[in-house]
Amino acid sequence: MKMHRRSLLALAGLAAAGVAQAEEIPPPVVGAPKILEALNPKDVVLDNPGAPGSSRPPRRDPAISLQVQFGFDSAELMTQGKRQLDELALALNDKALAVSGFELGGHTDKVGDAAYNVRLSMDRANAVRAYLIDVHGIGAQRLQAIGFGYARLADPSRPTAAVNRRVEVRRVSGMRPAPAANRPANAPTPVTSPSDRLVPTPR
Repeated sequence: MKMHRRSLLALAGLAAAGVAQAEEIPPPVVGAPKILEALNPKDVVLDNPGAPGSSRPPRRDPAISLQVQFGFDSAELMTQGKRQLDELALALNDKALAVSGFELGGHTDKVGDAAYNVRLSMDRANAVRAYLIDVHGIGAQRLQAIGFGYARLADPSRPTAAVNRRVEVRRVSGMRPAPAANRPANAPTPVTSPSDRLVPTPR
């Protein structure tokens, strides 16, 4: 019986090691052309040029989600994260986007409490912003960092999955929050950090 138990423990240890190793595999890097295509879509796409009703409505607030790898429980960018941001910078510096502003939304998985994850996602969004500014010279006024924590899971059916740990880059027309009078009555009041970047109110 003891030998059987030891064998089960050994197998469990090997399985856990295999899972940990799989989780350490860096996510793929999305290239600059694909990022540019997502952030600068064509306003009108014709299925059949000239045919009545063939035009699709314009898309608003173009965005793309990127998996940017950070150190465990930190805002330190790993090698994959830097490579991904290098590709993002190439897209943001393209002439098609050179005068646009962008929201950098940090997202986490649902491990830990809400307030902690909002702080972590904000720290990571700020790290992304700082890298783009310091390494690639992108204008600070073009970038706004926001931390959402796990309020907007990419896959709610798997709240702890890696796909939820991401940075969403959204093209926006303005970089300041709308005046209170123009904000919808049911919209949550954002919390402004000392650096005057927006942080959503924890729920």
